[in-house]
Amino acid sequence: MTNDKTGKNFIGVSMMILISKALGFVRDIWFARNIGTTLLADIYTQVFGLASLLFTSVGMAISSANIPNLTHYLTNENKEERNKYVSGLLTQISLTATVVSLLGIIFAPKIAKVILPGLDEEASIIAVTLTRIMLPTLLFISLAYITAGILQVHKHFLISSLISIPFNMVIIAALLIWKNDIFILGYVTTLGWLLQFIVQIPILKKEKYIFNLKFNFSNKHIRSTYIKLIPILIGNAALQVCLITDRAFASRHLENGSVAALSFGSTLFTTITSIFIVAMSTVTFPDLSRYSIEKDFINVRKILKYIFKVLFFILVPYLIIVSMYNREIIQLVYERGTFTEKSTTMTSTAFLFYSFCIAGYVCQEIFNRVYYSMKKVLIPSVLSLGCIALNYFLVMVFADIYGIGGIAGSTAAAFLVYAVIMSISVRKEVGAFLGKEFSSYLLRLSVCLVGMIGVSVGVGFIGLKGLIGSFLLPVALGAAAYLMIAYFTGVLKETLWRKG
Repeated sequence: MTNDKTGKNFIGVSMMILISKALGFVRDIWFARNIGTTLLADIYTQVFGLASLLFTSVGMAISSANIPNLTHYLTNENKEERNKYVSGLLTQISLTATVVSLLGIIFAPKIAKVILPGLDEEASIIAVTLTRIMLPTLLFISLAYITAGILQVHKHFLISSLISIPFNMVIIAALLIWKNDIFILGYVTTLGWLLQFIVQIPILKKEKYIFNLKFNFSNKHIRSTYIKLIPILIGNAALQVCLITDRAFASRHLENGSVAALSFGSTLFTTITSIFIVAMSTVTFPDLSRYSIEKDFINVRKILKYIFKVLFFILVPYLIIVSMYNREIIQLVYERGTFTEKSTTMTSTAFLFYSFCIAGYVCQEIFNRVYYSMKKVLIPSVLSLGCIALNYFLVMVFADIYGIGGIAGSTAAAFLVYAVIMSISVRKEVGAFLGKEFSSYLLRLSVCLVGMIGVSVGVGFIGLKGLIGSFLLPVALGAAAYLMIAYFTGVLKETLWRKG
């Protein structure tokens, strides 16, 4: 592996994720414009949330279990055996997802009552109908994530990362054409997930995948995918479960609006950081799987060192900017209409503290994949459960005392402990992966950071007014200084392009 190729893939995937998230933001704007905060909006949001959170978590878990298995076939078996494995996996997942979807359609009234309690008869009929329309997304999401994993193993990272773009585009088109027809929107959302699978088929054909209807129950790798599914789901759930816990405590113990403030703050944090963290985990997972299968821990350590160089280069400046300008960021993004100055104060506090979850979030996304590549799925799930339990305890202690800051700060503290334990655990598995060279890199990176802070603070002393003068201009000039110093000191080249 060379860092220059991985760096190019990382930049490309980051751009695709950024475009997809931007389209998702446009989608939400048009949804709010056409449907607003009506009962129909509540129904669609809850049903879509079930598919989006639960089903995509299942799809990601299947993909995480599949990539090491497929890497084994590419390394040790011929194309015929590879195709048998993939056909068997797709057949069994399709059958399972279809059965679950059909059961969901049958029991849709009960599902709708659980996720949307208290609806009147007319609204309940709408909720049940929409639930039935969108339940087949489980099948399409599963197929889309399996095929995305296949493309990633073959290094087609851009195609696998842009599949959300047509998904968002068809929903935006539906909102433009049919306005507030909630049922059409449900059908189009389901179609969008099917499109995510279809757009990948030409690349699968190019790689000479031939699919047959084969159940292949005797294949140990397919069985292992099912066995690993629950542990992987738990291992990947730490952050989301902690955020849900935080909002549950806020709803019982804090003033009105606290839940929304925590939600806005955490969403902005995960939206920004996931662009880079998910992109990095995507482009490095296939190589981690290959080297782990070969027991080549020297190259595993090289990959991890490279990952942390890139993420430190991007995310440490992010933390500094959030620490200096968290209030201004929230003003720029949210403060308009009924989102008042008080809302900004509450949300900026949540955003600041949640941003310090970054170490744990990186470890969850990167180190989990190290364990998955070694087919050791229980360790991440146990550590994830420990993080969730610690967060629950800390929130109970500090929620009433420090309010929103106590809740979000508790989550940050739990994730810092999680990051330390996870790092020690991975080091025991693969050996030390940072060392003196990384310390030297951090020292040179600190020069760039000092330059960025100096320029930002210096521009701030001029006393310019408004968000442009007091925030956007200092940040832009500080970022330009950071990149310029990084370029002339060679830190930028070492981070993205140097062969390793």
